[in-house]
Order: sequence, then structure tokens, then C-alpha cells
Amino acid sequence: MIFEVTYQQDSLKEPITLVGLYQKQNAEGMRNNPSESALLEDVFIGENKNVNSDGTVLRLKNKKRQQEQDMIVDNLELLEPRNEVKLVTTVAVNEGLHLPERPINNISYDWITLLLLVALGLFASVRTTWNGYMMSLFQSTVNNSTAIRIFQEKNNSLLQGAFQLDVLFYLVFSIFVFQALMFFRIELPYQHFFAYLFCLALVVLYFSIKKVIYRFIGTLIEKKGETGEFLFNVDNFKRVTGLILLPMVATIAFFPFEEENIPVYIGMAIIVFLYSLLTFRGFTILLRKQFSIFYLFLYFCTLEFLPLVLLYKILMV
Repeated sequence: MIFEVTYQQDSLKEPITLVGLYQKQNAEGMRNNPSESALLEDVFIGENKNVNSDGTVLRLKNKKRQQEQDMIVDNLELLEPRNEVKLVTTVAVNEGLHLPERPINNISYDWITLLLLVALGLFASVRTTWNGYMMSLFQSTVNNSTAIRIFQEKNNSLLQGAFQLDVLFYLVFSIFVFQALMFFRIELPYQHFFAYLFCLALVVLYFSIKKVIYRFIGTLIEKKGETGEFLFNVDNFKRVTGLILLPMVATIAFFPFEEENIPVYIGMAIIVFLYSLLTFRGFTILLRKQFSIFYLFLYFCTLEFLPLVLLYKILMV
């Protein structure tokens, strides 16, 4: 009988005792004690125990003890090597060469590049054809009189430039919403370009429904003129937001550093700042028209803050 024992050589430690190497067997049944150290001689004597039970075991034991006495030299007992025991050393497995990895900070989307090119083309067209309108548009965000003057003009040339800036806003703002959702790891039902289309549809639907509700409530409370002026300012702030977010969206898409949260937070700060100016402008317009403060507060809480809270809850869920 051959026993294979796996060992690991260590010259600084004491030899390891083979424990529980063999289960002794007798005629009444099986007996196993893991705490006992099994000698190799007992192993083979135990094996012969089943062969003959009429004194053969005793003779083998006496013979073995006599051989051990003969091998004692200077009170040092020598161990006879056993060829039946095969020692197998542990072999370290070479798992291969692992090269260092550096994850990509930003995932490049080709469709974002194409959309940015379209937005840049719209900006160049408005900048070349209606440069004066663009300058007045930026002034209208901080100067109420300029906003009133633009509201009263409404010529066709300005409407064409305004339409192009509206398209630019929806393209750029939807890209920023998509990038913000990816940055905060908010899961969407779609991936990549389809996720952007989902954001675009959500943005267009949100602003369209809000404008319809504003006009309906303005008609209901007989404040169509004041509501129309406020919605005109909303459109102006949207166009300015699209122009300002255009370089921020491009920066986020091609940001070469690990701290990509910097341009995202800057873009969010710009949106909050412009939205605060728009809310203040709305309060100014409606208070100038002697609108009730209670209805004014209810007006903005219902149509401005409540939809944002509901949209945030939907995205987080």
C-alpha cells in the first residue's frame, strides 16, 4: 500500500507529525481517532490483522521490535526509510504576467461630437447673421428694460434667430442632462444614444407642458399679457443657458483629467444661477402688474418647484 503525503519543506520548524494518516480497523468495526499519531509500522500491522488472527500479529510485532532494538546506536533510534511513503512537494502556480491597468476616465461618444458640431453650426449662424440680437439677449437677463424692448419688437428676423437658439438649447441642455445622469450613475431604461433621445424627449416634454399650463392658468385668471411676458423671458433665459452650456458640455465630453466633477458642478451652478434670475424676474413682472402675492407664491410653487421635485423623485426611483 502506497501513501502520498503533501508537505512543504521548512528547515526552521520541527518535523510535522502525520496525524490521522490511517484508520485502524478491527473485527468489530471501524475506529478512527484524529488526535492520535499513526506510526507507519502500525499501519502495516493493522493491515495484516485482517489476514490472520491466530498469533501472526503478535509474531510480527515482536519481529518489528527486535529490528528496532538492533537499529539503536548510542541510544539514538534510527528510522528506517519507507519506500511506500511518497512525498510530494507543493508547487507554486505561475498565474502569468499582469500588466498595470489604467481605466479611461471618460467614455467617448461619437454621437456627442456630431451633436456638438450641429450646435456649433447653429451658434455660428446666429453669431454671423444676428449678432446684435445675441448681444441684446445676454443683456436682457440682467436688464429688464432690454427684455421689454425685445418683447415689444418681435420682428421676423429676430424670430428666426430665436428659433435656431431654441434648437441649440434643446440639443445642448439634453446633452448636459445626459452627462449629469451618467456622472451621478442614475440608471435609465436606455443606453448611450437612446438614453440621450430619452433625455431630449423628457426636456422637450417638460418645457412644452409647462408652457401650456402657464397659458391655460393665465387665461383662467385673465392675466394673459403678464403670462406671455413671463414666458418670453423664460425663452430668453433658455437661449442664454444653451449658449453658456455649450462650452461646458464640450469640456465635460473631452475633459482629460480625473476630476470630471468640476465641469459638471460648474454647469449645475450656472443653471441654478440663471434659474434664480428667471424666478426673480417673474416675481418682478407679476408684482408690477399688481398680482396677488398669495396667488403669486402658489403660482410659482405649483408650476416651477413642484414639477422639479416630482422629476427628481422619478429619476431617483
